[in-house]
Amino acid sequence: MARATGAFHFQGYKMGFMHSMPALQWAPSESATLCYQRTGQGATTPLLLVHEMGGTSASWAESLPIFGAERHVIACDLRGAGHSEKIRAALAVSDFADDLPPLLDALGCPGPVDVVGVGLGGCIALFLASRHPARVRRLVPVNPPTHANAASGKVLSERAELADKAGMRAIADATLARSWPPEVMEDGEKYRRYRAQFVTLDPTSYAYTLRALAGIRFDGVLESIRCPTLFLAGRHDRVRPPAATAEAAARVKNAAFREIGAGHVANVQAPAEVAQAVLDFVRP
Repeated sequence: MARATGAFHFQGYKMGFMHSMPALQWAPSESATLCYQRTGQGATTPLLLVHEMGGTSASWAESLPIFGAERHVIACDLRGAGHSEKIRAALAVSDFADDLPPLLDALGCPGPVDVVGVGLGGCIALFLASRHPARVRRLVPVNPPTHANAASGKVLSERAELADKAGMRAIADATLARSWPPEVMEDGEKYRRYRAQFVTLDPTSYAYTLRALAGIRFDGVLESIRCPTLFLAGRHDRVRPPAATAEAAARVKNAAFREIGAGHVANVQAPAEVAQAVLDFVRP
């Protein structure tokens, strides 16, 4: 496991969808330097928030105050996303999960934490619980991808090549169309803000992340998880339909399953509902 070497603090930075966010900080390790934000009640079991592919820690902007009113919260930018170290070599989805224990060590959180992940973040959270079971107390994967079949793998690989060649703007509309279906487009301004941050992502890092997802291997991962687990599925998710998430939940021992009124990017589209479902599950 990579060893963390400390953390840096940058005062006063604000980001998010018209919400003030905690100051950005950085935790360097031997694998990747991750940017994170920390807030809430320090005496509680930490709650680690892992964002979706195409997002950043700012995706939690609206739910972070709700979580922070009860819990000590850590929201990180995954490797390659936001203000974290960029990706310039091939990696596996499990490598993203292996980045998280060094981050927690740097923040003085050696014990188990509660973990919430959306989309790819949910997949990473599942790998974390499987590969580092002592670090996860309770787990909430939201719309997690657990496989890429031949057709979807081909689409992901082609999209990776286009992003790397032409940048994020070239893939934005095709990528977000299924993530933001008409049922969740009541707030058009929220979508416009999300698309705006999407096109600023590092395209090479995003391309490597897509390739990692295209090559995902999930054999035995779900079956090995033993912590209490709640799967959340967006009722309007066209990327990862609820039936697929329910199927994954059935492979985790004693896991619960619940639908919520969201598409694929549930933490942005239904932040209060996600936060309430999570808090109900992780209490006390």
